[in-house]
Amino acid sequence: MKPMDEEIFSAAYGVATSLLQLEKPITMEALDRTVAVVGAMPKFADLDLNRLRKALEAKNNIRVGGYSVIDDKDFQSWIAAAREDREFEFWDRYRSYLELKKRFPEAVIDQLDGLTDDILDRLRDPRTSGNWDRRGLVVGDVQSGKTSNYTGLICKAVDAGYPLIIVLAGVHNSLRSQTQIRLDEGFLGFDTRLSLRGDQENQRIGAGALPGQKLLIAHSLTSSSDSGDFKRTTADGTKIIPGGKDPVLLVVKKSVSILGNLLKWVASVRGENDDTIPGGKIVRDVPLLVIDDEADYASANTKEYRDDLGEIDPDADPTRTNELIRKLLTLFEKSAYVGYTATPFANVFIHHEATNKTVGEDLFPRSFIINIPAPSNYIGAEKVFGLDRPGDGQETRGLPIIKSIADAEDIFPPRHNKWLEVDSLPPSMQEAILCFILACAARRVRGDAEADNSMLIHVTRFTLVQEQVAEHVREFLTDIRRQLEFPGTGGDVLAKLRKLWETEFVPKFGPIEAALPLEDFSPVEWKDVEEELFKATKRITVREINGTAKDALDYAEHPQGLSVIAIGGDKLSRGLTLEGLSVSYFVRTSKMYDTLMQMGRWFGYRPRYADLCRLYTSPVLTEWYRHIATATSELREEFDLVFDRGGNPLEFGHRVRTHPDGLMITAANKMRSSSRIRAGFSGTISETVSFETRSAQQNLDAFNRFFRALPEKQLTSGRYVWNDVDGAMIRDLMSEIETSRDSWKANAQALSMYIRGRLENERLADWTVVLLAGGTSRRRAEIGPYDVPLNKRDDRSQGDSEKFTIGRLVSPPDEMIDFEPEQRERAMAQTLSAWEARSGPKRDAPKNPSGPFIRRQRSPDRGLLLVYPLDPGTSKADVPPIIGFGVSLPFDDDAPLVDYAANSVKQLEDLFA
Repeated sequence: MKPMDEEIFSAAYGVATSLLQLEKPITMEALDRTVAVVGAMPKFADLDLNRLRKALEAKNNIRVGGYSVIDDKDFQSWIAAAREDREFEFWDRYRSYLELKKRFPEAVIDQLDGLTDDILDRLRDPRTSGNWDRRGLVVGDVQSGKTSNYTGLICKAVDAGYPLIIVLAGVHNSLRSQTQIRLDEGFLGFDTRLSLRGDQENQRIGAGALPGQKLLIAHSLTSSSDSGDFKRTTADGTKIIPGGKDPVLLVVKKSVSILGNLLKWVASVRGENDDTIPGGKIVRDVPLLVIDDEADYASANTKEYRDDLGEIDPDADPTRTNELIRKLLTLFEKSAYVGYTATPFANVFIHHEATNKTVGEDLFPRSFIINIPAPSNYIGAEKVFGLDRPGDGQETRGLPIIKSIADAEDIFPPRHNKWLEVDSLPPSMQEAILCFILACAARRVRGDAEADNSMLIHVTRFTLVQEQVAEHVREFLTDIRRQLEFPGTGGDVLAKLRKLWETEFVPKFGPIEAALPLEDFSPVEWKDVEEELFKATKRITVREINGTAKDALDYAEHPQGLSVIAIGGDKLSRGLTLEGLSVSYFVRTSKMYDTLMQMGRWFGYRPRYADLCRLYTSPVLTEWYRHIATATSELREEFDLVFDRGGNPLEFGHRVRTHPDGLMITAANKMRSSSRIRAGFSGTISETVSFETRSAQQNLDAFNRFFRALPEKQLTSGRYVWNDVDGAMIRDLMSEIETSRDSWKANAQALSMYIRGRLENERLADWTVVLLAGGTSRRRAEIGPYDVPLNKRDDRSQGDSEKFTIGRLVSPPDEMIDFEPEQRERAMAQTLSAWEARSGPKRDAPKNPSGPFIRRQRSPDRGLLLVYPLDPGTSKADVPPIIGFGVSLPFDDDAPLVDYAANSVKQLEDLFA
């Protein structure tokens, strides 16, 4: 199969898209008619109509979930009225660009349109007089299209009259440059690398290069070159000032020196003296919009802001980057700040009262928080790693693209230093490189010869070690090229490639296609792949992406496609998009949710090649990502709960700050508790998922005593159920149990303290206790006076004899075991209410109540204890039965917080170091 002429295909796709605008709704019959009309045109006589049909079907079958907004209600909608007397030319041009060039599904563009309107409504009309300051946060998945979102917001903001846009784009030149390129294409429409003041007409790119588009004037005082960050000398050398005739864009790093110079320049060209405000200067009548990309990184103040008595200290110094962002906002009489992030935990951990007498309040998103679900064609943590939902028929194991690494630690020990010597590549890394070559060749077979291809290697944060890895990879690639170019000169690489194709790819094409029905996968045969192997390998380059290397991921400079193996550390961990990423080799470890999620560069959109993608990582990281997928889902349920009740960002911030998951979702210093962490259990589910085998007998004895002290019950539907158990018994049971330090949410001692405090306030006096005795294991055990079969859960401790680790313990329906029918109905109704109230298009309605809405139905006087006797498995046959438990607690607005021990905080800091 010859590579398809992409220009011809793009032209056919554009014609078909235009024809489909006349079809509402777009049915399968409409798609058939459109493809037939296009195929009959002489220009497209040789077009692969099947590919066109699949591409159109994928575009128009994409579903998007409705988005939720929690806000301070202190706003008035204005954007609809503004359309009556303002031309939205930048937005109209950008929308056309997304439709025709980026081929975004119509539903995704419609959601983007509605969402950016909702964000602007919650800012201020730039024509509003007086002093105003709005702060918001937009939360989306990693690599799910946040840049497209804020590009659309910038276009509309400029159309509406915001004259100055400042984008804070990470801390590395590579990410800042990449962000500027995207804004050059989507907003400015010209290449800023060529000139800051030159003839824009002859530099058109992206949206500006669409046929028939008139030139829209906007200026940039930064460029997309690697050294194109803000420079005061450059700005002073132009006649461009913020608030002039034309809008101005600046894309800058979160660098102390850059932000400091930017502040001085703005104050010098537009500032008026005003001794009544901090800094003595103010910029009037120039509405400012600040977009903070990766808002959880570098922007948050990680210094202590409380005094010795625990009160907010107005003299406390914030971190310098945080201070300069706040100074920038307070310099302007009218300002709007919108943070974008996939991991909002650090942002909502900002205390809303934290303020400084010099730079004002901190960056808490007090005006609004918007939660955006990804479209159905997004490949995120749930699709890649799956979810564990035992017992309710919703267990998913993820895509069969994960390859476990068992040999990397021999070469890259977990706690190595920068002087580590790397003598060779692990065999698993060599296999991953061969997979990448096969993926590149297969994409060429499918007609994507000019597409970008990337491989990620992330094994160390030390640049000296990265340099050695890069050199070994180059040597390995050189040998592969020699063998493919000169067959018969020695070596078995061709045989290895064929075997890998037949054992790793061929058996998985069907299952992946079945799991991703919206994707456009065309069949690929080995004989066609073999013909493309040398050409694919010849194009691959190796680049180090770190703070000292001069390499860059300059995809824009390779219109015929860049194929690259990117080797790096922190610079590859956040924000940076690896175009056409198909193979990742990742063994860095962290137990912080936000750090791990941001390292997941493999999440995103993989049109026409998701079945060629592979992720090489450790079994431990695979389990952590599966756990993160569940924890993140639960926190989004918390968001929906606050949204459904009409709550505001402060309420959601409090819920997350005091949620037991807060012990792991972000670094301890971002939570600003220097020695102790306080958590609240109100409205939460705590379940044990990690166990120390040494404490199994102690815990079993404690539960045996507990059940013997209860009245005898008969087995009903595989359960023993007790109602009206005295809360003091639950308190005492928790105090006797030893839980693993890895089961953060189910810290038995903290739960005991919480229950004790509620009992003192005449709450949680009555409990329902359930012994789940319907296990499927052949092994049985005496639990109290009851002989029960043990429950089976997969042991994921990877052979660690001292650990027993599982996925999810509690099945969501188990939380409703003691509910009356009307309680179940209310939980379902409230779940549906939150779903129906979301703005924009929606996915299918939820079929089951979500956790927070279940717990909302509980009386503050009643808790639920679920006990699961577990079989530790044949590899731990000498270990006593493991007792897992889940505690479902009602919402209690008066509930206190519980202090976690200082050693827990210390462990967090050790993990993050």
